[in-house]
Amino acid sequence: MLKTRRLLVIALLFMLALPQDTWAVKKLAQTGFKWLSIPVGARAVGMGSAVTTMDGDLTTIFWNPAGMAHIPNSGFSISNVSWIADINHTASSLGYKLNDRLVLSAQMISVNYGTLNATIRANNDNGYVDVGTFSPSGISAGVGLAATISDKFSVGGVVKYCYEDLGTAFTTDDFSEGEIVAIDATLGVPAFDIGTLFYPGYGDLRIGMTLTNFSQEKSYIAESFPLPLTFKLGAAVDVFQAIGWDDNQQMTLYFDLIHPRDYTERIHLGLEYELNQMIALRTGYKVNYDDENFTLGVGLKHHIGHLGFQLDYAYNNFSTFNPVHVFTCGLSIN
Repeated sequence: MLKTRRLLVIALLFMLALPQDTWAVKKLAQTGFKWLSIPVGARAVGMGSAVTTMDGDLTTIFWNPAGMAHIPNSGFSISNVSWIADINHTASSLGYKLNDRLVLSAQMISVNYGTLNATIRANNDNGYVDVGTFSPSGISAGVGLAATISDKFSVGGVVKYCYEDLGTAFTTDDFSEGEIVAIDATLGVPAFDIGTLFYPGYGDLRIGMTLTNFSQEKSYIAESFPLPLTFKLGAAVDVFQAIGWDDNQQMTLYFDLIHPRDYTERIHLGLEYELNQMIALRTGYKVNYDDENFTLGVGLKHHIGHLGFQLDYAYNNFSTFNPVHVFTCGLSIN
């Protein structure tokens, strides 16, 4: 058993040493509603989004709904990030423990792109005509259920509805004398997430799998597209527990294999150190990305009576764009 744990730790550390140029980024297909791919939660982002096997956290519903079965108490969380290009992204989640084995949950995401100028092509000196402004936005809301089937296995699912408003689109019969036609560019589509979490029995080693954003294809005018369907396989292990160190400290390694619909495979790596379940330090790395690379994070927990408070911050670095800062606040009730 100890040998197996050591081999797993060595394998994960080896993957951490892989250089990013080992992989070649390739665009394979198109997907819509890409804001659904923006990572949610400062704890997750701080660990490089390598959180398919993260459990006990209220933001788990966005990553692997099976992990919601392990939240210690009912609670609520809210996260905010100003993504690249000043895209404002806010996500909230709610978990309610029905009993020791069932957890009812809810989630919501809203995204706003700000105010943009609207134009159409035209045969004039500028090559276009101004037609005002528009403010693209999107929202997703869903409910989920997570169940602990046994001491080693849990499963969870989310049913959600995703809606996108790209404002009013303008088109013409031709570029010179055609009549301008306004088209309402809004679209809604139901989608599903499903996940599993398995504890083989070697310490706290866990293995998780998820399929997110499963939906039918939709189209605004002509060309159809799917949501950003993604399959993930992950593993995690507490290194300190594996080698028998102090129970007041945890150092957990996270490793995810990502298979998105629109890109080649990716690898996410994460590390979280936690002391006395009060202070957490995190870091992560993303392999096979054009621009994203390393992440950093910190978290604080505090209990007052039956109330638990959690504050997390994450720094997501980019090679070309400015870094992104993520903030998450959580409240739980014993």
